[in-house]
Amino acid sequence: MMTSWAICSGAAWFTAERYAGRVEEEAKAAAWSRAEVATETIEQSLLRTFEAVEGLHDLAQARQQLLERGDRGGADTIAAQLINIARRGRFGVLQVALIGSEGRVTWSSVADWQAVDLSDREHFRVHREGRRDLFISAPVVGRVSNQWSVQVTRPLRSLAGDFAGVAVVSMDPVELSQQLASLQFGAGSSATVLRRDGIIIARSRDVLQALGQVIPSEAALMQALEASPTGRLSIPRSVFDGRPKLTAYRSPAGLPLVVSVFLDEKQELARTAFVRPALRGAAGGISLLALAVVALLLLWIERQRTRAALELARHEREAALERLAQAQRMEALGRLAGGIAHDFNNVLQAILGGARGMQRRQRDPEAIERLAGMIAEAAERGASVTRRLLAFARRGELRSVAVDIPELLNGLREVLTHTIGPNIQVRIEASPTLPKALTDPGQLETVLVNLAVNARDAMAPRGGGDLVLSAAVEDNRAGPGSLPSLGPGAYLRLDVTDTGMGMDATTLSRAGEPFFTTKPKGNGTGLGLAMAKGFAEQSGGAFGIESEPGHGTTITLWLPCAFEEKAVAASPAPAPVGPAAAGRSSDLSGRILLVDDEPQVRAVLASALRDHGHQVDEAQDGAAALLQLDGCDLLVTDLAMPGMNGLELLRRVRERHPGLPAILVTGYAGDADTEDLAEASGTGPLILLRKPIDPDEVAAHAATLLNAPSSAS
Repeated sequence: MMTSWAICSGAAWFTAERYAGRVEEEAKAAAWSRAEVATETIEQSLLRTFEAVEGLHDLAQARQQLLERGDRGGADTIAAQLINIARRGRFGVLQVALIGSEGRVTWSSVADWQAVDLSDREHFRVHREGRRDLFISAPVVGRVSNQWSVQVTRPLRSLAGDFAGVAVVSMDPVELSQQLASLQFGAGSSATVLRRDGIIIARSRDVLQALGQVIPSEAALMQALEASPTGRLSIPRSVFDGRPKLTAYRSPAGLPLVVSVFLDEKQELARTAFVRPALRGAAGGISLLALAVVALLLLWIERQRTRAALELARHEREAALERLAQAQRMEALGRLAGGIAHDFNNVLQAILGGARGMQRRQRDPEAIERLAGMIAEAAERGASVTRRLLAFARRGELRSVAVDIPELLNGLREVLTHTIGPNIQVRIEASPTLPKALTDPGQLETVLVNLAVNARDAMAPRGGGDLVLSAAVEDNRAGPGSLPSLGPGAYLRLDVTDTGMGMDATTLSRAGEPFFTTKPKGNGTGLGLAMAKGFAEQSGGAFGIESEPGHGTTITLWLPCAFEEKAVAASPAPAPVGPAAAGRSSDLSGRILLVDDEPQVRAVLASALRDHGHQVDEAQDGAAALLQLDGCDLLVTDLAMPGMNGLELLRRVRERHPGLPAILVTGYAGDADTEDLAEASGTGPLILLRKPIDPDEVAAHAATLLNAPSSAS
């Protein structure tokens, strides 16, 4: 009897401990998953920030080369752009500065800069000693500003390729720390951004004490980084407060940084802390109730069977939901692909019909002119569809420009019609006379598509409804009714209104929080509205939500107006990457070497260039072009070609004919590496043109380069 009692008691105790351990492991796994999502969010924010910093470095390099060429006006224009960007404080930028090759500051975006000697600073020495890639310094206190900053640097190169100094973008680590703190990790938890060598760049807690501290190499996090750039850890004793932590970390691609989130283990397990004592108490009670041991064992076995059945049912349900979600994604993709195919088939029908009509009416000049105009208009429509697809896929260049909001909304309606389903009526309410908005069109389209998808989900229980995208001008003035988050002035107000279920006050108060979502697990991350809010504020505007249960929801974005004087100041550089710009053809003609692997494209361009009086030699690839190079005045080449691409061909051509002007033509700017383009533009006149382009415009650019005083003959 005692043996049976001991066996039953031991089995009960073992079961209690095992179940309690499993509950704790599940709670830890949930905490780790939350930490991993947070690290991915921080990583994406850092990648966007450093992508903007790379653009500032490129501007600084361009200014250096313009100064070497003696183009003081161009250098001053770039300096004004850098000053304007630093003054606005976008992406936490405090200032942009240039350090000469001797270690002294030669220019800064701040008004009262001084020629301070920085030759002893780490971010200067590493580049002077030969480092060519991006470098991020430890947090330092400025010798003049007396302010914390992190220096993001890249070496400057002279036209001859020698070391010419360092381009410095000073970032605010305190602001970055505040952004980390806004994610609200809870008591005892924190997020940290550090260099790969363990120096802390930013931390969501105890910022001023943490900046510049070094996590020892023997710490668990640093040891884990040696083994893998991404992972999760259970740290028994944190280097920050000595408490146990559940940690997720990842190293952003291309950056010498590590993002880590430390969740306080005791806080994360507090909600399940009662399980183990309760189960131990139950096991003790079982020990005292020997007569109930058999019944308890039978109950435990049945419970295990029930749990297994529930677990199997849960897996089957999750698999069914995943299959349904995949089917919905494929259905949406099919609708989008069908809409694109419809548009392109219309374009091709117009082009094919026009071409056949021109063949039949060769002796009717008026008909040929009309059909040629129709073909050109159809090709422009096809190019418009391609541009919208690139913007929708975030393949366009990210920059703020003057955007025609009514035109953007009308173009977006075509995408939404094929994406959110036939049960939803999409309406656009925007006057064509509205002023333009100063924003990034690609990011704005992405935000509006995300909001439209949210609206679709909100209207799904009602079987569909109306989605209205409206725009109007709103003047924000000090006084009653003004928005305190906006400065005084005129703004474009964009409203996305649906006729869905709406939100109650509790849901509405949390709708903009990161990771908060009312959708079922796996159907949303809860980042859509938070990303829209961040986009509006980073664009210099604001974000708002109005909703009431049963009466739908209105999401509002305020964006700054781009009036003429503001639009000119903020407009990006034209397509040429060299100093040349498009102009009118002159009487000066020359010998042009045209290289393109597409025979039809090559034939059309060659015909247009010959019509403008140029002698044109054609080549189908880079190898053939090198054999026809002698006596060439200008190179016109496709960028993406099999074997030797356009940039490689240009490099080899200029080895034999230094400074030869060139035009690169490409169907997608992403085919070109930024550093290779910068190197090519530094060795001679260069223009980058994007297909489709009017052949006469190519001829105009060719005339500009041939007329330029520095053109090679």
